[in-house]
Amino acid sequence: MGGGVMPIPQTARRLRQAETPARIAPKIPKDKREKRSGIVTLITDFGLQAEYAGALKGSILSANPRCQVVDVTHQIPPLDIRRAAFVLKNSYPYFPEGTVHLVVVDPGVGTGRRPLVLRKNRHFFVGPDNGVFTGVLTAPGKVEGRAVTQEAFFRKPVSATFHGRDVFGPAAGHLSAGVPPRLFGPPVADFTRAEETLPERKGNRLTGRILWADPFGNLLTNIDAALVAPIANPVVRAGGHEVPVRRTYSDVRPGEYLALVNSFGVLEIARAEQSASQGLGLDRGAPVVVVSRRGV
Repeated sequence: MGGGVMPIPQTARRLRQAETPARIAPKIPKDKREKRSGIVTLITDFGLQAEYAGALKGSILSANPRCQVVDVTHQIPPLDIRRAAFVLKNSYPYFPEGTVHLVVVDPGVGTGRRPLVLRKNRHFFVGPDNGVFTGVLTAPGKVEGRAVTQEAFFRKPVSATFHGRDVFGPAAGHLSAGVPPRLFGPPVADFTRAEETLPERKGNRLTGRILWADPFGNLLTNIDAALVAPIANPVVRAGGHEVPVRRTYSDVRPGEYLALVNSFGVLEIARAEQSASQGLGLDRGAPVVVVSRRGV
């Protein structure tokens, strides 16, 4: 056989080409493509220690090598749909119009839950129909949705356990290249929403819950700033402590507790230069009460 390079059999060449989504997706003329920012953002629960995030990025770039992939976070707690929805709601508005936002937190991967492409306020969203888009759906503005059923946009073969790589990633890549949402599948309107526990108001007393702690140990609640505003001289009670509501962290001395409305308009409990989560020992779901200092 000598030292030459062994030719690749024709069947193998066809198989290799068939597995590349950029080659099997419909050819769409440039004048038929829609304007995009060329950016794809990522929110996943993949973590950073395995190959999952890298494989996802590869599938996006295979579909559109010219797009810019931005990691919002891969540190969503495993299978935490509500946390993913919260992060998406508080991050996507700061990107340019025409950006594609991909969310892969998918406990139901391989089941009948639908893959979606959404459009809202000139932003585009790709991910499973399991509640990760709850924050987007509840924000002002019209939402248009499509089920992703056109297999020409999939990476083949499609794994039953990694739709992020084989379905959502390629769809996001093609969408970022200007492929119109209508080409991905039929319109849908009945979207799944994550269960939300809303604060309760009784007179001048507002009761909410801890959602989770951020990386600094600040305890985020489900209480929006608009709910706190009508309460005169508010204080917050949680974990056996009563803490004042202040404007910023340095309004108290190091080690002291405070509450404030954070940069995303949500009430949080903090501890100056320390972790409120560790200090108070509060877990997700713990009650938080806001009252007026003049009474309960």
